[in-house]
Amino acid sequence: MTFGYGKKPLFKDFDLTLEPGAIHGLLGLNGAGKTSLLKIAAGALRPTVGRVEAFGRDPAARGAASLADVAFVPEDPWFPALKPAAWVDRVAVFRPAFDRPRFEVLVDELGLDADKPVSKFSYGQRKKFALAAAIASGARLLLLDEPTNGLDIPSKTQFRRVLASAVGPDRIVVVSTHQVRDLENLIDPIVIVDKGQVAFAVSAAELDSRLRVERLSTLAGRPVVYAERDAVGWTALLAAGPGDESGGVDMELVFNASIAAPERLRAALAGEALSEFNPESPEAGMGGLS
Repeated sequence: MTFGYGKKPLFKDFDLTLEPGAIHGLLGLNGAGKTSLLKIAAGALRPTVGRVEAFGRDPAARGAASLADVAFVPEDPWFPALKPAAWVDRVAVFRPAFDRPRFEVLVDELGLDADKPVSKFSYGQRKKFALAAAIASGARLLLLDEPTNGLDIPSKTQFRRVLASAVGPDRIVVVSTHQVRDLENLIDPIVIVDKGQVAFAVSAAELDSRLRVERLSTLAGRPVVYAERDAVGWTALLAAGPGDESGGVDMELVFNASIAAPERLRAALAGEALSEFNPESPEAGMGGLS
């Protein structure tokens, strides 16, 4: 599909298929179009060319079944001056599969006040309320835009636990985030969007089999994909060799590599030999991108 604002295309010939049963991480620089992509998937925006399908339906057609099957949580959700139960009474009419008991459990688990109007909740509380509502909605497509923004550390722990419970064999969960480390143990696979295209779509298993992270004092002679320097040395993303043990991959380092050194990352993921790493080259990566 193709989409843009005015005459400037944001996505051109964009093609992506997501399978149920996973939390898909949607990553990209600011302005890459992550929020627009979620809105297109939700049917709030329509492609200028092509179409989007969610479980065989076009969400932009705004049919009742399609609307009930999609739950989009924006970065800054708004709610009316209603208590949680009254809000559910209004919304459940349009969502036949809404699970009220599950919703009540989630509200309690997230530490929200069921006797307080949602409009009086703090920013972080509204985000947790929106997550509870989306999970309990019965929607098979959950779209979450920067869900951990505004959450303190204990709330992020709650969020991760609750989000993990949302995964099911018939449900697709998509999380757009720039706070990769908040969610790196949950999102799998990851989709990295850059320059209007899917730059990378890769599973955690593929990353673990092809890449590894090491702290190094020198990069000479090592199969470096990308490296970031600090006061005492380098944190390096390396191409894994035969017999190398997987020690887990830093998702933020992978994302930074996808922006600063995309060709080296593609080569490593394809199992190809890497050229000599030049730490002075901007393409190779000389520091963190966030």
